[in-house]
Amino acid sequence: MRYLFVFLVFILLGCNSNNDKTDKVVDARVIVLTDTIPGLRTSIKKEPVASYSQKVPDELNDWQFAVQVYETKRRFHYVVRMQYKELRVTDSINIPNIGIEPSVQIQKDKDPFSCTLGFPDKKGQFKPLSRASVKGERLRFKTVASYAVGVYRTEAK
Repeated sequence: MRYLFVFLVFILLGCNSNNDKTDKVVDARVIVLTDTIPGLRTSIKKEPVASYSQKVPDELNDWQFAVQVYETKRRFHYVVRMQYKELRVTDSINIPNIGIEPSVQIQKDKDPFSCTLGFPDKKGQFKPLSRASVKGERLRFKTVASYAVGVYRTEAK
């Protein structure tokens, strides 16, 4: 009995044909997408793209506090190499994809042996990401801000 009911439903659905098909596009809307920047680099610079250094006062040694930022194969990922006296640390930062070619800037802080790493936005304003500093003879690297990017589509009229 169940099979007969299912068979009748398929026959009824098959007989109901739609002859109102049209091949015309009634309401076409063009969606303009923003330009995208490839996620991988074709060539990587061997020299630092941003650097900061400050001499550590000492009578016997030529020590310094230094921060250097290097490109990687991934376009928005950078390696940060820091040095204070004979202590060397390596870390990384990620620049958000805001639709322009990424660049890294380093600004000196008001505190001694401290600097802020960041990037310029589309208006050229410095946006801080991380801070490298020395506290109590220890080298610190701390994230000071996080950024998120949203992608929106707008319909052209």
